[in-house]
Amino acid sequence: MEDNLSSDCSSRKSLQSGENIKYNKPSNRLIDEKSKSLIKTISELLTDICEERRTNLESNIIKLKQFISKKIPAISIKDYIERLLKHSKVFNEIIIIILIYLDTICAKNKINLDYYNIHKLILAAFIVAIKFHEDDVYSMNFYAKLGGVTIREALNLEYEFLSLLDFKLFINPKLYNKYYNNLINLENHDIDEYEDDLFDFNKN
Repeated sequence: MEDNLSSDCSSRKSLQSGENIKYNKPSNRLIDEKSKSLIKTISELLTDICEERRTNLESNIIKLKQFISKKIPAISIKDYIERLLKHSKVFNEIIIIILIYLDTICAKNKINLDYYNIHKLILAAFIVAIKFHEDDVYSMNFYAKLGGVTIREALNLEYEFLSLLDFKLFINPKLYNKYYNNLINLENHDIDEYEDDLFDFNKN
């Protein structure tokens, strides 16, 4: 993964307003002014998880071989997520879908997130989420440059991530709402409403 990621987006084609997206969005859509706060909450959650997993487990090395970087990327999780969302101009719901996908693969495959794999996993989840939930997407070349990898690596990451998900990409709106509400409660430190068992990330 490159540290000096290019931010030139002049060649991007325009996305539609988003009214015709494939994903059946819940009524409580994220509003723009909440985006940065939500990204901050998600980034802090993922950072805390990575702090607890400082070493690559054997299961990680086997199942996440394609996602493991030789060294920890210099860009923070928060800045990386903001970069992906800012320059692709997708709907804010995508960041929650990414979180659901990451939680799902951890639970299904008994793998852990750490600083060596989190960036590429986020990128793969991002690409998969956009392709499935959005009508209009940019070229793979754009997403590869945005994520700091080659096109070939981006394609490999996409396929490996789909395999970890068993190619099951649909998200029930009720599940989406649970994640959304839990994030808001986490953001507001509302412990009484927080569902502690929702974010699994292979706790066992």
